[in-house]
Amino acid sequence: MSRRAQPGRPGTARRTMNPAESNRLFVYEYDRGSNYEEDTRLTAALSALLPEDELVHPDQRLFQTVHLITEYAWCEMHYEMRRAAQGLGGRDYLLAAQLLERAAATGDVAVRALCVLLDFLPQESLLRMRETFPENTTGLDSPGARNLRRAAAALWQETEAALAREGIGMREVVTAQGRAASPAREDRAPDLALVRQALLRLDGAVAAWKHHHLRLVWSQLGGHPETAPANAPATGPAAGPSVGRDDLPKSLRGQSTAGVRAMAERSLFPRLWDSVDDTYRALVPDEQTPPA
Repeated sequence: MSRRAQPGRPGTARRTMNPAESNRLFVYEYDRGSNYEEDTRLTAALSALLPEDELVHPDQRLFQTVHLITEYAWCEMHYEMRRAAQGLGGRDYLLAAQLLERAAATGDVAVRALCVLLDFLPQESLLRMRETFPENTTGLDSPGARNLRRAAAALWQETEAALAREGIGMREVVTAQGRAASPAREDRAPDLALVRQALLRLDGAVAAWKHHHLRLVWSQLGGHPETAPANAPATGPAAGPSVGRDDLPKSLRGQSTAGVRAMAERSLFPRLWDSVDDTYRALVPDEQTPPA
């Protein structure tokens, strides 16, 4: 926060979130001119929320709040990922690992916010709100999600560059992470092992968000793989998985909810997982190969 010359003591509130509230104690006041509000930009942030008299449904406040929390979290994660990439480029691997852990922890905030929506938003509430949304109102246009994917690609390039610069392969990093003896002082593999672990944590936080978002879609719009097709008989077993069906619910852009399931399976760092398979193949005997 910047150092401000003015006292910045709060005065009379210039805005309220619910001006129609009759009970004075329930009126949500803000924009009191305090340095706290100014330096955190809280007044601008709260002004992004719809006033109560503009909500199309009482649950829209929760819906909008969770989305704003998510976008703020993703913006912070993007910032730390950029700083981590700079740390990798400067061979400050411990700092890079710390920043990636911070990004992953912030990702947990987005997951928790989404879980609140999953647990407490009634299906009919969302569907009633959805009727009022304009065409093409879709989370696929989230700037946070798009920028995270792009930043992840650049961050992975810096990770590979660091490995090449140190002359260390990812298998050596995995070995260093599970080492039983102290490394040599000049060995950078343990430091890069912390980076790898933080990348796994970050990838996991994003994957957890996608998983819970998929469950939110299933619980609000439908399309769970176990559901029966629309033309299936009222009794009898379901007709198998829903993937590929043309009767699945659609987004406001007209795309099938099956696409959300496909996105939930994508990794932020796809090549990060190669080392997991490589380590398995190196340490677990191939049962198809007879022993010598």
